[in-house]
Amino acid sequence: MCHSAIGKTVTDDSDATRPVSLSSLGWSDFFEDQLEPHEAALAPHRIATVHRARLTAISEAGPVELTLPVHSQTGDYAVGDWVLADPKARRLHRRLIRKTVLERRTEGSKTPQLAGANVDTLFIVTSCNADCNPARLERYLTLANEAGTTPVILLTKADTVADARVYEQRAIALQRGLAVVTLNPDPEMPLLL
Repeated sequence: MCHSAIGKTVTDDSDATRPVSLSSLGWSDFFEDQLEPHEAALAPHRIATVHRARLTAISEAGPVELTLPVHSQTGDYAVGDWVLADPKARRLHRRLIRKTVLERRTEGSKTPQLAGANVDTLFIVTSCNADCNPARLERYLTLANEAGTTPVILLTKADTVADARVYEQRAIALQRGLAVVTLNPDPEMPLLL
C-alpha cells in the first residue's frame, strides 16, 4: 500500500479516485518515445503494488487492478514499472523499458528479486547513532549506482548526538559528490510511520 504524507493509504484517501496527470506519476519523454502507433487505444499505467496473484496500478483515471496476460507472472513486474493496458478491460498489454531498476540477489536464487523500477532518487536513511553502519551504506550505494538512480543519504536523530558533522563527514567520504542531508525531528510535528 502506498502511504501519503498524512498517513492514509491510497485506498483510504478520497482524492485517490480523482484524475491525475501522467507527469505527476513520473511519465516522461523516455516512456512516451516507446509508444507504438498501433497502441493508441492503450493507456499508460504505473505499477503501484505487486502481489503474488495480482497487480494494482495508477493511471490518469486513478487506481486500478490489472489483469495479467496469459503466461505472465507478477514477479516479472516491479513497483514503479510503466505498462500499457486496455483502459476498459484493464488487461495489461506490455511493460515499457525501464529507465532504472532496483534489484537484489537473494540467497539460493539465480534470478534477482525486483525491488523497484524507474526510481530517479533513492533516499538511504540511517540515524546518527550506532545504527549508522558505513559498510551497509556502501551496499545501498552500490545498489543505487547499479540501478542508475541518484542516491541521497538522510541522517536522522542528529539532535541525539554531540556533533552530527562526524556522521556527515563519514557519509560524504563514501562516494564523491554524494548528497548527505541531516535531519532533526520537529517536536511539534508527529512522526508518521
